[in-house]
Order: sequence, then structure tokens, then C-alpha cells
Amino acid sequence: MIDSLACEPYENAIMEKIKKITVLLVCTCLLSINAGFSSAPDKVQLVQSVPIETDLAHPKLPLAKDVWLEMINGAQATIDLAQFYVSSVPGEAMDAILGALEKASTRGVRIRLLVSNALFDQDPQSIERFKKMKGAEVRVYNLSKLTGGILHAKYWIVDSKEAFVGSQNTDWRALTHIHELGVRFSEQALVQQLLNIFNVDWKVAETGQMPILEPEQTNTVEGVELVASPQQLNPVNTRAAISALLGLLVSAKKAIRVQLLDYSPLAAKVEYWPEIDNALRAAAVRQVKVQLLVSHWNTDKPAISHLKSLSLLPNIEIKIVTIPQWSGGFIPYARVIHSKYLLVDDEVMWIGTSNWSKGYFYNSRNVELIFKSPALNQQGQEVFYKLWNSMYAEKIDPLKDYPPPKKGSSND
Repeated sequence: MIDSLACEPYENAIMEKIKKITVLLVCTCLLSINAGFSSAPDKVQLVQSVPIETDLAHPKLPLAKDVWLEMINGAQATIDLAQFYVSSVPGEAMDAILGALEKASTRGVRIRLLVSNALFDQDPQSIERFKKMKGAEVRVYNLSKLTGGILHAKYWIVDSKEAFVGSQNTDWRALTHIHELGVRFSEQALVQQLLNIFNVDWKVAETGQMPILEPEQTNTVEGVELVASPQQLNPVNTRAAISALLGLLVSAKKAIRVQLLDYSPLAAKVEYWPEIDNALRAAAVRQVKVQLLVSHWNTDKPAISHLKSLSLLPNIEIKIVTIPQWSGGFIPYARVIHSKYLLVDDEVMWIGTSNWSKGYFYNSRNVELIFKSPALNQQGQEVFYKLWNSMYAEKIDPLKDYPPPKKGSSND
């Protein structure tokens, strides 16, 4: 039933609906993007993580493990972290990160860790290290009863002056065995907006109640916007990420380039959710070149059937990326592409923490940044095409029967 739906052609009625949605989104997009975006902020830096034993590193981009250490070592007063989970092993880069946080706490830096309940027991020892840090406080964020989602965002805020948002979890594997992309920034208005979101979630984690949201006193930044999910937990001045994303897709004139862990128009594998899918298909119809990179984890059924269907449209290309296993042996939940970014034409870059499925936008806490910056877009393209043209990326084959991907154990 679902596989049939995945391959069902878009008939005239559906295309008419897409056109109506497109017209509405164009109006929203032009007002929200073109009016405010003319240049990128100066203090912005893309930050990468690259699986060792691959040639995927961008020569001009710093590594997350180095950037995080620099941010921690420079902290003077506060470090706030919102994280999906924490996982470390002795001798790996994450172990050094936790050590730097411990040293920061001894010099009087106040540390607050907000961590999702979904994987809270992933690594109890690392959570205990946080709890033992002098002056540190850990709160577990349970959204399941409020929104049906999880805390999936991954970000750092240091001294309320600079921040990092990206696909990197606080996980040793994310620093050396997974392809990731994030952004470090110090635009004060953006940092304050992110801190507002953190403070909302910090309070909700304490009370377990939906927050009373008040307008925040923040300034807009020309050329960049911070958006978040879900809308019901956003401060009043923060736009819903899904609205912003659909607007960007509708605004594309020449090219859409996307890299994700996974993409699926199915919610919980049963509900068909066409918002993004319609926008991609409509872009292809208007002759926009769409290129999509997804990980080999995206070959589960029925998601793979939808990817095959999408790849059959003119102007849409999809490649599946498989990172070879480490020479030292199989590592669970690693050796995969996990970056989450979008490049529109040669102008705009979207980067954040959401995969493109319904729950990430409507139920779970995620954070994204949109930059109108040809320079950042160009750097993003360099990262994208280094992977797109690599030996690890293979064009999706609609006739191929893809085996279940190995994720959590060597027996999967």
C-alpha cells in the first residue's frame, strides 16, 4: 500500500494543489527573505567533522573537536549546552572535550546542560561527569507528553557572546567517524535569540509545562535568520523552521542542493506528509536542478521507495552515500553522513539540526540558521561536491533492491 503510494504518479489535481501552495509560499518567502537579506554577518565560520580514513575534509574549514575546545577554553562566565545525548570513550576527542569542561568549571564557569530524555541513559558515566562539575547543572528535557517529540537540537552558547549550531552531537563518533557540518557565530542578536530558546527549554525541563511565551527584546541581523521547531515552543519573534524551509524551496530559481542523514515524506512510516516533497517536485517542474545527498541509512523501506520515485523526475538527482567501515572494526551508529544543510541557487545556505521528516519540524526541538551569503553558499558547495563527486556517493538505482543498512550492531 505504501510502496504503491510512493511510486504513484502526480496527477493533474495534485499538481494544481502544488501550484496553489507555491503561489502562497512565494509571497511569504519574498517578504521574509528578500526584504531582510542583503549581506552575511562577518563573524560566521563553517565547522566540519570528517570520518577518519576518508578524503572528505575541506582544507579551509576547522574541525569541530578543535573549535569546541577553543570555545570552552575561552569561556569566562557561562557555557550552556542543549544536546540530544552525550557519549564519550577514553582517549577519544569527546573525552578531551569533557576534560576541558571540567577545567572550565574549576575556574568558575557556570555550566548548564540540557539533554534529551530519549537517550539520557546512552552513557551514564559521561552524564555523571557533568553532574560532578563544580557549579554545573543538568536537566533532562522530556517533550513526549507536550509535543510528542524530543530534544534533537545540538548547540553551544558561551558567555552569551558566541554560539555553535550543527549536526554534531556531543558524541565521540560525531567528531572522528561521521560526516558533520555546523556553524560558529558571534553576532550578538543571533546569540541572544538562541539563548532565549535555551531559557524557554530550560524552564520547560524544570516544570514539565508548556511555557508562557512573551516577545523577546532582540534585534534582527541583516542577511541571516535563526528559525526553530516546534512552533509552539518558539519565542514570539522566532519563526517556525518549516515555514522558512518551504519558502526557501519555493524561492529557488536555478539550483537546490541538499545533504541529509535521511529524507522521507512519511511520518512514523504510515502518514504521508507531502509538504517538502511537493516543494521539491514543484521546483523540478519549473526547471530548478535538484541534487539530494542522503546516507545509506536512508535505504530502509518504505523511505527508499519514495526516494526512487523522486529520482525518476526530470531535474532531480539523488545519490546515496556509504562511508567505508573503519579499519579498526565496526563502530555502531557511525561511519555515516549526518550533516543537515541546504544550498539555494548561489546565494543562500540553510544549516541546522533537522532531518527532513515531519516530526523534526512539528514535534521535536531543532534549530536552524539561514544565511544569505554567496561566500558561505560557495563554501557549502565545495563541501557538497567533494562528497557528491567522491567514490562514496552512488546514484540511486530505481531497480535495485537495497539491503537493510547496518546501524547499531554488526548483526543488523
